[in-house]
Amino acid sequence: MKQYFALGAYTEPILFGTGEVYQGKGRGITVCTFDEGKIEIVTEIPVRNPSFLYIDEIKHKIYAVNEMKEYLSEEGGGLTQLSYTDDFTMTIEDTWNAGGKDPCHLEAAPGGEFIAISNFASGSVTTFPLDKNGNVIGSGRKVFQHKGSSVHPVRQTGPHAHSCIFSAENNLLFVPDLGIDSVVSYKIDGAEISPDESGSITVNAGSGPRYGEFSSDGAHFYLINEISSRVIHYSCDNGRLNFKQEVKTLPDDFTGDNICSDLHITPDGTRLYASNRGHDSIVSFEIGNNGDLSLIDRTPCGGKTPRNFSVDLTGKHLLVGNQDSNLITVFRIAADGKLDKISDWETGSPVCIKFFKS
Repeated sequence: MKQYFALGAYTEPILFGTGEVYQGKGRGITVCTFDEGKIEIVTEIPVRNPSFLYIDEIKHKIYAVNEMKEYLSEEGGGLTQLSYTDDFTMTIEDTWNAGGKDPCHLEAAPGGEFIAISNFASGSVTTFPLDKNGNVIGSGRKVFQHKGSSVHPVRQTGPHAHSCIFSAENNLLFVPDLGIDSVVSYKIDGAEISPDESGSITVNAGSGPRYGEFSSDGAHFYLINEISSRVIHYSCDNGRLNFKQEVKTLPDDFTGDNICSDLHITPDGTRLYASNRGHDSIVSFEIGNNGDLSLIDRTPCGGKTPRNFSVDLTGKHLLVGNQDSNLITVFRIAADGKLDKISDWETGSPVCIKFFKS
C-alpha cells in the first residue's frame, strides 16, 4: 500500500532549551511516498526551520511553524501557510511572525476555526483565525502568555509551552508546559480560546510535560514527560484529567542522560510507543481494557536522537526521525507490538513526520 507523508526538518542553526546549538542540515518541507519500507521523494520546497507541520487535506493546506527566535525582522518565530496540488506540488502562500520565540508545535481546532501554536522559548500560545478556505487571518493573531517556573535549574526557569492538543468532545485545548510542570487548559468558543484554570493540572516537580494524545474515544489521555522520562495515563471525564498511572520509559539499570520526545498510539488503539533521546530507543506499551499501560519492549531507535516518529496508516510500520543521525529508520510492528528494523533512509535533520490520511 503506497502512502504519502510530509517531512519537516531543521534547515539552519537553533539554540535548544538544553543549551545546545544545533546546526540544521535539512532543506525545508519534503513530501515522500512510503511503500513497504521504501521511502522516495515526490517533491520538496525550501522553508526555514519547519520543525512541525499540520496538514488540512480537505482544503489542501500545509501549515508549518518556523522554529526561530527572530522572524520577518521581529522577535519571535514564524507560521507559514502552503497549498499543494493533487501531485503534491507545494506553494508558499504567506508567512507571519508567530508572536512567540521558537514555535515548536501547531494544531488546527477540530472545527477549523483557528490554528493554535505553542511557543517553547517564550512560553506562550498563539492563535490565528482561519477563514472558510483555510487561509490564516494574520490580523487576528492573539498571544496567551504562561507564567511560572519549576525546580530544574536550567530547563525550568520559566514557562515553555510545548504542544497544543485538542479535546474535540469537550471543546478544550490542552497545552503541556515543560517549564512550569503543568498542562494548561483553555476553553474553546468558536474561533476564541480563554484560560480554563479549573481544567489545568500539575505534574510532579521536575517532570517537564511535553506532548500528549487522547485515545480514539477521548476517555484516556497519555502525557509524555521530557525531563523525568515517564508517561502518565489520565482518564478524561467531562474534560477533566484524572491521574490513573505513571510508567517509566527507561530500564532500571540505565544511568546516562535522557530526555523523552514523542508519543503515539496505533490506529487500532492497542499499543502506545514513546521515544527516548539519550537512551536512543523506542519503548512499546500495550494498552489494557482500562487504558493502563504495560511494558512490551524497548528497541534501539536505529540512530541518534529520535525527536519525532510516526505510525503509518495501516498500523504496521513505525518511522523514526533520528535527528542527529540524519536518517529515518523504518520498523515493522510485529503482532506482539515489538519493533523489527527493516530499513534506513538518509535525510538532513528530520524532525517531523506527518502522514497524509487519504
